[in-house]
Amino acid sequence: MDEVIGLPVGALDAERLLAAVPEAVLAVREGTVLYANAQAVALLGPAATAGACAETLVRGWTDLPNGGSFEGVLPLEAGSPKLPVEVAVSPLGDEGTRVVVVRDATDRFALRDAEVARMAVEARYKSLIEQIPAVVYADEGGEETTYVSPQITEILGVTPEAYQGDPGMWMRMIHPDDRVRVQEESEAFIAGVGGDLADYRMVRPDGSIVWIRDRAYAVRDDAGRVLWEHGILFDVTELKEAEARIAHMAFHDALTGLANRALFEESLALAIGRAQRAELWVAVLFLDIDNFKQVNDTMGHHAGDELLRQFADRLRESTRDADLVARQGGDEFLLLLGDLEADVARETAEGVAVRVERSMAAPFTVEEREVDSHGSIGISLYPVDATDAAGLMQYADAAMYRAKRSARGAHVFWDA
Repeated sequence: MDEVIGLPVGALDAERLLAAVPEAVLAVREGTVLYANAQAVALLGPAATAGACAETLVRGWTDLPNGGSFEGVLPLEAGSPKLPVEVAVSPLGDEGTRVVVVRDATDRFALRDAEVARMAVEARYKSLIEQIPAVVYADEGGEETTYVSPQITEILGVTPEAYQGDPGMWMRMIHPDDRVRVQEESEAFIAGVGGDLADYRMVRPDGSIVWIRDRAYAVRDDAGRVLWEHGILFDVTELKEAEARIAHMAFHDALTGLANRALFEESLALAIGRAQRAELWVAVLFLDIDNFKQVNDTMGHHAGDELLRQFADRLRESTRDADLVARQGGDEFLLLLGDLEADVARETAEGVAVRVERSMAAPFTVEEREVDSHGSIGISLYPVDATDAAGLMQYADAAMYRAKRSARGAHVFWDA
């Protein structure tokens, strides 16, 4: 029977079909190549011709069942790099002929290796960002979050899924007192005219407050529009609390928790400034505990400290919310009454003094002993007695000593 390149004439249509296939194709019967298309010659070399041993061209194919495939490398010439390939075997007709298809898998393997490498990098990156004590997030320049790290559950008390599924959650969780300011700063950042957001507070679902430091980076197009942004939310609650404690220590008395002299003088200066602008009055009350030295000498300094603490508590209870109570030092206290209307200023100051005196009427209990203790009060008024803080405090102090000399536990207005 006549043959064309090793195939029967009756297989001419099959030969043309195999020639048109873009992959390398071998027609093999009993291990011998009957036909190799041009793509096979180009891929496998000149040895890919009729009569060649198929196993020497593509090792391992004989172990494949019809319809099977495998991935491997071709044993090209010695010293040449191995060629990654995909090999598939299928039957051709009923005469025991098999078709071996060989595909160059270099690009596909390279893509797969790149994907594996990318996944490995992502896994390492994800592992890294999920270990830092902060929330990492990404979005497309709007409210929609495309990624948020699991730390959000520990820091803000919500799951990543809930946060990503609710575009408005971030703004709703911001403390109402900070929301307008943060909204304005965020819009300025998106517009490219603002920098980092100032620290702000967020309210967790359980009602607790977390201080957040938000640092973001935006990728923009040529027109300045945000293509996407990512950032980190740090929990700075402990830092803010420490700053508040330091600030409190700088302006408050450690023993009683009242304002100290520095804060009182600063507040008095501000009150005088407001009074000057609005034609208001200010009152300063200077109070001294009458028999404090006796308590210290007879009962000890611990008892004296306890008396001072109780004295401070009663001063807080007997003054108005708007009044400032401070410890001058030792057994001396200061009261600031600001923003007083001129026609009631003297009456208001005297009313506070009377309430303080009444609060001291009941004995104090110090180390299981009752102690009678009162305070003498001197009062000065702005603008009739002095127009500056130093003068008001000096005259209130002088009036207090007059009160001590006249009747202990009483109050006296300064009278030049």
